[in-house]
Amino acid sequence: MFTRLGVPRIRRAGFTLIELLVVITVISLLVGILLPSLAHARRSARSTKCLSQVRTLQIAHVLYMDANKESFIDVGLGHGGPGDLSRSWITTLQTYYDSPIVVRSPGDLSPLWSVDQGGQGQLIGGQPRRTSYGINNWLSRTFNPGLHPREPFDRLSKVPSPHATVQFLLMTEEGPFAVSDHVHAEGWDPGTPGAAPGIASGEMKIHAWGGRAKSWEAVSNYGYLDGHAQTLPFSAVFSSNEKNQFDPTVAK
Repeated sequence: MFTRLGVPRIRRAGFTLIELLVVITVISLLVGILLPSLAHARRSARSTKCLSQVRTLQIAHVLYMDANKESFIDVGLGHGGPGDLSRSWITTLQTYYDSPIVVRSPGDLSPLWSVDQGGQGQLIGGQPRRTSYGINNWLSRTFNPGLHPREPFDRLSKVPSPHATVQFLLMTEEGPFAVSDHVHAEGWDPGTPGAAPGIASGEMKIHAWGGRAKSWEAVSNYGYLDGHAQTLPFSAVFSSNEKNQFDPTVAK
């Protein structure tokens, strides 16, 4: 088709309304498919970074033991009350790092962190949150449960299976234990079937990296005395007082 001056008329290409709706629908479907995958990828990356941090803490602890006749680090931050930061492993383990010790998990959104650390500055018992990670109190000289007639498990030579004994774990992000640096694993099995995951969740974040909260399949990161770290369901590290990876007398 030509204009009056004999110049060809240019047809303007464009979408019809139906074509536009089809394109929008396809894009919406793609976004719906990709977003969960991207969210899963981000979560997986954070979990891996957290696991790496736990492993680094364990390696630093191996160096600590080498320099201190196999003695373990100890705890100093109480749950829901005042504590002694100078005695806590957060302070004593710093010597074995070339840079400031990393004690915050990439997935930790607790409001108990100070404002300058991205939290809301909330306090429990006058204390802020100082660490995402805590240690198994069975390996503490200060808060060893003392359920067995022997000295505390405070050095490597006293632990039968270091490769199967949990030391580092992720602390809960709310409640009294959120400002502590250790858990009390001896109280997780009251003899009531299925109660352990719920009780443990009040002290540590057993579902930090997957699974349902307060359930046996809840997934978190754990560090072991021999220096390695693993991402495991709660059922793999604790079943009962007679079968778990916290009490050195039964861990295997």
